[in-house]
Amino acid sequence: MRKPGTTNKAERSKKTAAQKAAAKPGQTFWHTNNSVLSREKNKISQDTVQEQLENAPAPNDTRKSGYPHRFKNIRQGEKKERLFDTGSNSSTTSYREYPVMSDGSNYDFDERPKPNPGPFRAITNQNKTFKGVIAHDGKDGRTNAGNFHRAAQDPIFDQEEEASPDERYHGKGKGKEGRRDRWRRDR
Repeated sequence: MRKPGTTNKAERSKKTAAQKAAAKPGQTFWHTNNSVLSREKNKISQDTVQEQLENAPAPNDTRKSGYPHRFKNIRQGEKKERLFDTGSNSSTTSYREYPVMSDGSNYDFDERPKPNPGPFRAITNQNKTFKGVIAHDGKDGRTNAGNFHRAAQDPIFDQEEEASPDERYHGKGKGKEGRRDRWRRDR
């Protein structure tokens, strides 16, 4: 039994990760549509994603967990479509999938059986150049089940939640659309 007021290494690590993941003013978030997660948990910060990718293995260095592995870039379902445009006609362009944790903790790539990867994934190309974030749709009460969908990036969405619609979505006018409208359109 531990002494009151002390924490073990795992608890300290988790607390530190949560503090790092806390929202900073002006921070950019990726928003998803996982049906199991609450609205507040349906996001991951760009800083968190980038930090975890920096600590992750090289794209072709698949570890005991099976990650990172090749991402096929096809949305399953009735309409099979690409989630990311390759930007070239090259058959050598390929993507890699990395689990990323919204609480800021690093995924353990060397553990077997593999730890729960959660709903969020960072996608890179074969050179580990960041391409975007995807998330599972959620299914049967499980956050990491169902098809993948692309996350939408919006730096304003969280900062101005309490602002009036006119203040929140400035930039409307002839030929312009509000940021929330653009966020919804891109989903």
